[in-house]
Amino acid sequence: MIEPENRAATAAPVARYVYCVVPGEVGDWQLRGLDGQPVRAIRGGGLTALVHDCPAEPYQGDEDRVKAWVLAHSDVVDAAWEHSGAVLPMSFDTIIRPGDGLDADEQVKRWLSSEGDRFRAKLERLRDKVELGVQVLWDARAVGEVVARSDDEIRRLRAEMAGKPKGSAYFYRQKIEQALRRALEAKAEEDYRACFRQVTALFPEVHVNKLTKPPDRQMIVNLSVLAPRERVAELGAVLAGLQAEGVEVRFTGPWPPYSFAGPAQ
Repeated sequence: MIEPENRAATAAPVARYVYCVVPGEVGDWQLRGLDGQPVRAIRGGGLTALVHDCPAEPYQGDEDRVKAWVLAHSDVVDAAWEHSGAVLPMSFDTIIRPGDGLDADEQVKRWLSSEGDRFRAKLERLRDKVELGVQVLWDARAVGEVVARSDDEIRRLRAEMAGKPKGSAYFYRQKIEQALRRALEAKAEEDYRACFRQVTALFPEVHVNKLTKPPDRQMIVNLSVLAPRERVAELGAVLAGLQAEGVEVRFTGPWPPYSFAGPAQ
């Protein structure tokens, strides 16, 4: 069976795929982007956009191909960040098309000039800053046992259930499950607040991300943190104090500050 070709791979490359914006009017860094495309610099308004020539259509493909494109996009942004010390990453599939009598290069230059003040302010704020990921995950069974051992109501119910006939014991087990569920909800809120308070006391700029469902774990906290590059170890020391029985703290990064760049347009 012959699969239909991706239209973006066959149409004329009249548009520009934008990876990021960096400060200053820097030269080309001989980077390769999506599908090995050569990345080049377009300069305007005292800024530089890193782009490659592409069709004026979205990039579409199967899951594996999209993952490869996203990784290549990230690699270009990482390289630009290392070169320049500050970067405004664009989201995947940011494409600037020709229009208003201007070709795509001229449109990119106009965009850089019109957004110059806003972009420069963001770049200055993000200079020498990194994004760090903070996640707190529970082994729900282990944390549940810790909570059960320390909760007065659950201990009392367990003591009362001992020696009861099967019928009565069943109702006690239901009461214990309900009490444990309430106690775990309270502990999840307590753990979230403790983590958030300690992280923001060190680095106030934090994004709260949607909780995901990793296998065999319950996620309690999912934060992105903006921190000075030279102070990354300080956050690691704080997070080490949050480790406990059944509690895993994941500390990832550093990355370019994707979560703090804001919308490009």
